Amino acid sequence: MGSENLILRIEGIRSEDDRMEVKRVLEDINGVSWVCVDGTAGTAVVIFDPDETPQDELINAVMEAGYTVKRFFNS
Repeated sequence: MGSENLILRIEGIRSEDDRMEVKRVLEDINGVSWVCVDGTAGTAVVIFDPDETPQDELINAVMEAGYTVKRFFNS
């Protein structure tokens, strides 16, 4: 099982409830092993297995939850 880091820049995180919702949405995706959402910075760091989950699925899940993904970076 390989892993990749994905850093998402997200608009629309305005409260602790928003932060927790983004975290939950990402953690519920198969292949995701770790998520950290910083509501103040508007970022989410996701460690996931790209063989199980394409990064587009992560981005789409956040957008379907009502947030805007402005940029993303792989590290």
